[in-house]
Amino acid sequence: MFRNSVKIRGIVLVSFIGLSAALVAACTPPMPPDVLAARAEAQIECGAGNLDVVTPSQFAGAMDSVGFALNSVCPEQTTTEVSVDTSAPVKLTERTPTAEVISEFQAASCPSDKVIVIPAFAYPVTIAYNVIGLEGLVFTPETVAGILNGTVTSWEDPLIANENPDFDLTLLPEIALMSLETPDGSVEAMTTWLTQQVPSMWTQGVAGTLEAGQKFATQEDLLAEMFAVEGSIAVLPIFTALGNLLATANLPVKGTDANGEEIDTVVTSDDVQLYKVGSGATNVTVAEDGSIFASPAVGGFPVEGNFDLASSKIVLGEDQGLVGWPVEGYAHLLICDDGTNTALPLLFSQYLARLAGQGSLESFGVTPMPEPIRVQTFTPLRVTVNTEDVDMGIPDEAPLEEAIVDEEITNDELPQDAESAVEGQ
Repeated sequence: MFRNSVKIRGIVLVSFIGLSAALVAACTPPMPPDVLAARAEAQIECGAGNLDVVTPSQFAGAMDSVGFALNSVCPEQTTTEVSVDTSAPVKLTERTPTAEVISEFQAASCPSDKVIVIPAFAYPVTIAYNVIGLEGLVFTPETVAGILNGTVTSWEDPLIANENPDFDLTLLPEIALMSLETPDGSVEAMTTWLTQQVPSMWTQGVAGTLEAGQKFATQEDLLAEMFAVEGSIAVLPIFTALGNLLATANLPVKGTDANGEEIDTVVTSDDVQLYKVGSGATNVTVAEDGSIFASPAVGGFPVEGNFDLASSKIVLGEDQGLVGWPVEGYAHLLICDDGTNTALPLLFSQYLARLAGQGSLESFGVTPMPEPIRVQTFTPLRVTVNTEDVDMGIPDEAPLEEAIVDEEITNDELPQDAESAVEGQ
């Protein structure tokens, strides 16, 4: 039996810090504001001691990657990832934390301190499956909804076959849907997309768990079963799927981009540049205490004010619209803040939000925050921008204080839905 195979290219991840250094070296005064900002924030404040960071198994190694990078410039400061059943002064969540999650973290880890919440990074999500030779199938929202609600169980279902006429879908085992038994940020992002795209077909709304299919306690258990069962399928981060040699579905995007262009395209699951564009399709909310929350980024079209193409160093094709990967979750950090500027939880989190920390996360395989969102985190994290050694040769119409954020964010710099929260402070 012959099946057409679509080859998936490997993801080439480029560290932000290396890219920024190359750009700085290539510039002559006056330097662009984003390059000045990158140079200005290069001053890292170091601490001494070890910091435990609670890290979900889906992102094991992500906080280590930041910790290793930080340790290279601060040799006396180390980081240790600990499991989710451990209390620690910094916690990574794979989705936007609820008030209940924040309260539980505070009670267990820092009952006398304030809790700061910020986005940490985005991560693209798709349908991953174990069928050799079917790499790169196109799954419409209708197809995904049918698979996740349990009504599409055959690879020959018209919802799959009609969109993939070049693939031989015959004689395959039935689709075996698998998911975690506990709320999962990847599922939440996917169901957010389905609720946006096909609410009449996906009637369960935004959810972190699926009603249909087989359930597993951990992602390790889920992946082990997927390897053993041909035809198995699950909602997974793309970097997890590719790292475990699972095929990944491509997803369509339809709508109007920021330039008013009508878009009707299929976004391939292997384009790291388009992960970055898609990460801007999030809604950011600033709470009264200064904490920042990002929703799943769905639809593929960046929200105005939450993405800047130039600062992301992305070059799109001549006829390519401003559209990115349409389903992305947002991981967040919960940080114990005792009010001092030298505590390890704050220093680690400041480094994670800097270009160097975001670059280490990109090398790990996830997607750095868009620049407009990243600089917003400087305010609750009390990031001090040092400009003493920066060449100040910049035109009067673009002063440095407009290029970087230190102590304050104005309403003009925030997405519209966050302004009301700021005005209340």
